[in-house]
Amino acid sequence: MEKRTEGAWLINHTKKILDVREAQDFEDIELAGKCGIFLSNLAASHEQSDLNSDKVNAIAKVSNIKKTEIDTIKNKLQEARLIETGQNGSLSVLGITTSTVLNHTADIFTNTNPSNYQKAALELAENISDLPKGEKILSEYISDTYRLSANESSDLFLQAEDIGFIDSETLDDNSKFYFNGNLFKREYVKKTNNVLSSLKSEDVRKINELDELLNTQGCVTFEKARLILEDVLLSKLQSIGMYDYNEVSNTKETKIFITKPSAFSKYGNPFEDDALDLAKAFVSSLYYGMTFSAPGRGKITMLKALLRKLVNGHEVGPATAIGEDYKLLELKRVIQIRRGSTSNKYYMKLLKKDIGALAMQVLEFGDTTEKTIVGSQIYTGSVTNYVGPEQKRYINRKKQNTQSKKSVAELLRTFRS
Repeated sequence: MEKRTEGAWLINHTKKILDVREAQDFEDIELAGKCGIFLSNLAASHEQSDLNSDKVNAIAKVSNIKKTEIDTIKNKLQEARLIETGQNGSLSVLGITTSTVLNHTADIFTNTNPSNYQKAALELAENISDLPKGEKILSEYISDTYRLSANESSDLFLQAEDIGFIDSETLDDNSKFYFNGNLFKREYVKKTNNVLSSLKSEDVRKINELDELLNTQGCVTFEKARLILEDVLLSKLQSIGMYDYNEVSNTKETKIFITKPSAFSKYGNPFEDDALDLAKAFVSSLYYGMTFSAPGRGKITMLKALLRKLVNGHEVGPATAIGEDYKLLELKRVIQIRRGSTSNKYYMKLLKKDIGALAMQVLEFGDTTEKTIVGSQIYTGSVTNYVGPEQKRYINRKKQNTQSKKSVAELLRTFRS
């Protein structure tokens, strides 16, 4: 497995581990994953960052790092020569891109001398990313490759399902097979055609209508997608990962935006390119403002031009909204906010240029994107929290009833033909 891919799975698995009470058998995965998440939230893309102790502690909280863990994680990053610690809890970090973060995360994992059991947990997820695999074939491959006993292999599969590293469905003939939310991040067109061939003509028409909208806008509201597909079909397609759900929220409301998994691909693998979900959070925050917020404190009229200016290293502003409406992106160190000479006016600078470039790619899906944005009174609303597509997909699968799960199994069966 390539380093970037391994790093992406370490981040992915760590996010899943954060949602369970105990995962003691995967401590090296969690340590490396938290190091990667913390490093990403500390670093800008192309310049050194010097952060005081207050900022470091705030970033640790955003990274879901406990006080009892922070010293260990700092030590690991310092041993890897990725940060330098200063006095009173301050630190410096070199300019690091998302791609580099994944490589360093993989290196940290390797240096912990992880067990074959933990290595197998990563390979298990990667092996079913392209196509679902039957239980017997997959179990034999994993146990043989990583020299696991029958009991270890059985325990691994059980824990991987419980934590959410992998999903499974059982067909009518009682055969069990495994898959995960990455199915549509690769070879999207081919796999979509497989699904469409198994559906009724009316459902195919609805999916084509939604896909055409996503191809021109890059992102749509859940309400719009629901209006086109209706609840049952939309839920089934989310469960197998055909659409990504991106949830943004603030103190007043929670909204969901839908994107295509294949959209976030800059170098060929969207799972790796946005493993930390930062570009998805960026796009969703912008679309939240465009769709649900009213103008009043400053508005964006040329989104492509604004993003291009940010990616090129320039500040944008001043505007009141900049200081109030990008809190999540500021906490994740995607952007940096600076107060202007006027107390309620702020400037914005992009810290993670690779994330900005990836977001711009999605927003430039089609010619109508710019017209839609200019025509609307776009104003970025205050977004303080974000839940990524994989977490939303897993929650949805847990809620499914028996009939719905059977329908999902029938859809997944098409991948084996």
